[in-house]
Amino acid sequence: MIKVKEELLEEYKMLKDEIQNCVERDNSLSTFMVTAVATILTFAISANLQLPFLFLISFCIIIPFSARIAHYKGNVARISAYIIVYLESELNIKYETRNIQVKNPNSKKSKLLISMRNYVGLWLGIISYAIYLEEYIQKIGLNNIFDFIFCVLPVLLLILTFIIDRKIDNVPATRNIWLELFKKNKDEVSK
Repeated sequence: MIKVKEELLEEYKMLKDEIQNCVERDNSLSTFMVTAVATILTFAISANLQLPFLFLISFCIIIPFSARIAHYKGNVARISAYIIVYLESELNIKYETRNIQVKNPNSKKSKLLISMRNYVGLWLGIISYAIYLEEYIQKIGLNNIFDFIFCVLPVLLLILTFIIDRKIDNVPATRNIWLELFKKNKDEVSK
């Protein structure tokens, strides 16, 4: 019995380390994404070229990095659910369960802060698109239908970024799905 508890405790520590690694990667990617996009926008503005398309290069950073951040946050949700279902009751440790209960944002300020954190890619995309649109209209103008298309087409990049960031914002729902799947699996195995 003691050996089983030690093995479970070792598994718990390993999973908590994996959560920490995912959080650190998420933070590093977010920091790098903001820095890289700021650098791209600064270069594009300071170069003062007749190429407003330079402002859209930031989406080459925003989209893949946001997708990777969503992946890491999804991993944290999955591991957290696993810990809750399989380890907390056995070890009498309730950190993940209590953490979920505490992180229930009710105030407008909390929701705004969470929105700012979870939609970083979208905010950067909106800034990039707004500068692109301003530069395009100022330097090239809206002279024909193709100019209009080139002004509206990048909205698809914003929509893609929104979809990815929405996935990041839905991590609690993802964790709940994993909780149900793990509980169902645990019940089936114990029968």
